[in-house]
Amino acid sequence: MPSADVEVRVTQLTVYPVKGLAGQPREAVDVLKRGFAWDRRWMLIGEDQVFLSQRVLPKLATIRAAVNGGELSLSHEETRIGIPVEAPESARRIQVTIWRDQVEGVLLPDVGQWLSGILNHHCDLVFMPETTRRVVNPAFARPGDIVGFADAYPVLLIGEASLADLNSRLSTPVPIDRFRPNLVVSTDEPFEEDQWGEFEIGSAVLGGAKASARCAVPTVDQLTGNRTGPEPIRTLSTYRRFGDGVYLGQNLTVRQPGMIKLNDTVKLRGKITAIYA
Repeated sequence: MPSADVEVRVTQLTVYPVKGLAGQPREAVDVLKRGFAWDRRWMLIGEDQVFLSQRVLPKLATIRAAVNGGELSLSHEETRIGIPVEAPESARRIQVTIWRDQVEGVLLPDVGQWLSGILNHHCDLVFMPETTRRVVNPAFARPGDIVGFADAYPVLLIGEASLADLNSRLSTPVPIDRFRPNLVVSTDEPFEEDQWGEFEIGSAVLGGAKASARCAVPTVDQLTGNRTGPEPIRTLSTYRRFGDGVYLGQNLTVRQPGMIKLNDTVKLRGKITAIYA
């Protein structure tokens, strides 16, 4: 935990409206029970109605997603498509699978055709309606905690010092977007966020749930959609492996909805034992 005279501030805020697609930098975000407003409320699925991600289709990173007003905008090179954020009542609802969870999503087939052409892979786009309540793993959350189509938790936080520590060990440093955080803060000590318990930022209150286990996605260049080899995971695994996982960043749940802005101060209420399970 930083000393009392060291202020930790918010330096980046990013919303990822569609799971796996490029995100939308924000100067301020509304924090809801599911996480940042519109974060991972949409998701791509294959013919088996199972979610798709950069683990399978790294080219997803080259499609940009942003919510402005009442529209979800998807763009790739010179093409763009806009979708109302409010799905029509007549839209078909289907059961979709994300990891071990099966939940109801609203199917948006016309958008899937556009995306399939770009990715050269059959896919459909689905939206998570308000009526779908996907719960967070109760082993690391409170009753009633929910999440959208993020892997498992509403918000991912990374401290700048943690990335700096990793980059000091790499021959070619990587940008923070490789790890796709929602929230980046100006820490002094590497991995201190692993032990953050409940804390305030702006009018929101967040809680540390468990450290974030990293998969192969950080090996994807987020600008080109190309895999770059084993780094940075290979180096990270030499000193951040605990059991079967390699960890960077802290998963958070939402204790109190509110608003967070760039440069807001992080006010820690206490620390927890780091969880790497």
